[in-house]
Amino acid sequence: MEQLLYIIQDAIEIGLMWSLLTLGIFISFRVLNFADLTAEGSITLGGAIAAAAIIGNIHPLIATLMAMIAGFIVGAITGILHTKLKIPAILAGIITMTGLYSINLKVMGQAFVSLGDKSTIYSYLRTLIDNQFFSKGLTSLIIVVLMFFVLYWFFGTEIGMSLRATGMNQKMASAQGINTNAMIILGLAISNSLICLSGALIAQSGKSANMDVGKGTIVIGLASIIIGEVIFGKRSFKNWLISVILGSIIYQALVGIAITLGLDPNDLKLLQAILIAIILSLPLIQKKYQKKGLVNAQVN
Repeated sequence: MEQLLYIIQDAIEIGLMWSLLTLGIFISFRVLNFADLTAEGSITLGGAIAAAAIIGNIHPLIATLMAMIAGFIVGAITGILHTKLKIPAILAGIITMTGLYSINLKVMGQAFVSLGDKSTIYSYLRTLIDNQFFSKGLTSLIIVVLMFFVLYWFFGTEIGMSLRATGMNQKMASAQGINTNAMIILGLAISNSLICLSGALIAQSGKSANMDVGKGTIVIGLASIIIGEVIFGKRSFKNWLISVILGSIIYQALVGIAITLGLDPNDLKLLQAILIAIILSLPLIQKKYQKKGLVNAQVN
C-alpha cells in the first residue's frame, strides 16, 4: 500500500510537469494536425536555458519565462521553414531539432549541468510547506492550471478559432480569409513554448539539466494524449485539454508501476513503444467491438 502511494505521488508530481509537454504536442499534432518533431530539442532547450540562467543568478521565474520565449522562437522557426520555404512538416521539425542539439550544448557548456543549492521556482513554496511532494506538486499544479485557463481562453478567441480551423481544414480556412501560414507559425510557436516550459520545470525540479531529457518525448506526449482521449474522451475542447493533462499523469503512473514490478530501466523505451502501439490500436479495437456487438444485436 505504501509503495502504491509513492507511485501515485510520483505520477502526480512528474505527470504535471510533463503535462505541459503533452499540451504542446497536443497543439501541434491534434489542433494543427502538424507532425512536429521539434519537441525533442525544445524540451532540452527549456531545461538548458533555465539552468544556465539560474546559475547566472537570474531569478528562477525570469529564467522560466526566458525558456518559454526561446521555445516560442524555435517553434516559429519550424513554422517558417514549412510555410515559407515549403519544407515538409516532418523535415522542418528534424532540421530545427538537429540545430538545437548544438545550441543546447552551447547554452549548457557541457552535456550535464547541476544547479547545486541554487533557488528554483520550486523553492518558494518549499519554505512555506514542510513537505517536498506537496510543495512541488502544488507549484506544478498552479502553473498547469494557469496554462490550462490561458489556452482555454486563447482558443476561444478569434485568433484561436482561426488556428483550430486551420488544423481542421487548411483549404477551407484559407477560403474564409484566414492567413493559414501565420496560424501554423503561431501554433507551433505556442506549442514549443509550452514544451520549453516543461523542460524548464523538469530541470528545476531535478536540480539539473542534461542532453538526454529530450529522447522519446514525442512518444511520451502522444501516449499521454491518447490515454487521456480513450479514458476521459474529448466531448468539448475544455474536456479535451483536461483529458490531455490527466492522460500525462496516468502515463507516468503506468511507467512507475512497470518499474516497481521489476522492469529494467534500460527497457523503458521498449515499454513506451509497445505501450503507444497498444494505445493507438485501442480506438480500432473499440470500434470493431462495438460493430460486432451491433451485428449480434441485429441477428438476435
